[in-house]
Amino acid sequence: MPRGHAMNRTIRCAVCLLMLAVVPLRAQTLPGEIRIIVPVTAGSSLDARARVIADAIGVRLKQRVLVENRPGAGGTLAALAVAKSRPNGSVLLFSNNSLLISPHIYPNTGYDPVKDFIPIAQAYVSGMVLVAHADLRVGTVRELVALARSGAQPPGYASSGTGGLPHLGMEVFKQIAEIEMLHIPYRGDAQALADVLAGRVPVMMSGYVVAQPHIKSGRLRALAVTSRQRAAIFPEVPTIVESGYPAFALDTWAGFFAPSGTPPGVIDKLNGEISAAINTPPVQAHFEATGAETVIASTTVFGAYVRQEWEAYGRLIGKLKLTPE
Repeated sequence: MPRGHAMNRTIRCAVCLLMLAVVPLRAQTLPGEIRIIVPVTAGSSLDARARVIADAIGVRLKQRVLVENRPGAGGTLAALAVAKSRPNGSVLLFSNNSLLISPHIYPNTGYDPVKDFIPIAQAYVSGMVLVAHADLRVGTVRELVALARSGAQPPGYASSGTGGLPHLGMEVFKQIAEIEMLHIPYRGDAQALADVLAGRVPVMMSGYVVAQPHIKSGRLRALAVTSRQRAAIFPEVPTIVESGYPAFALDTWAGFFAPSGTPPGVIDKLNGEISAAINTPPVQAHFEATGAETVIASTTVFGAYVRQEWEAYGRLIGKLKLTPE
């Protein structure tokens, strides 16, 4: 072979190797603007934590990271918007357990929570608090159960919407406690809480962030927390387990998801940046103040957990026979 041809082939091979080396770097480049869609109203626990994390991600990436609220239909509106978005890391979903609950209740969500999303990173685990209006003459879970059993008209409970975690939590509690309560769904935590504070509905399960100031002021009475262990944010409030119902324990968790088809390099980059942002002092301080416990996991571990939760909620909702209202 002539020397010139050999040299040309060597140059071409070198160029090919350089191109292959560039591909992973290009795949790891994130879009110049990232939108994080949350399936709840502004001011809720999930929304507040999403904004703190988004700010920390933006500082790390030196770019805009926006949070957009799309409440409604148990979180399905937000999930559908992300599932149909361009799979390049520019639009992410920050959701809690409701992502895996609502599709078991709403038959035509338009998306599959396992097939249409890639779990990126889990952020935290937390709990909810069972609260009652201050004028309701109950101070414990046992007294609430006694009240529900005492009259022909079951008391009502508010929730952030059908298919949300507060709805599921109360339905599980009703079954375990063997009581009847009337579900009154709202469009988000804020609306539900407003009616409980006004005394129009006596009870609800709420995220810590929105309930905390009203518990401190005495307008709401905290009856129990849903987690298996007491919450550091409410150390004096017992768990539902401690209140005499050992079969009840419900943690809330939240994490980031990308639409299916997002390149693996982008997912890995996002996992690293989100995990690093969560470990920053501002996010950690917010978590501590609002009763959230940090969870850092690989995409593989988080993905396996999501699939496990999806199957478990399917069995639970089938047992409860929950349907759209």
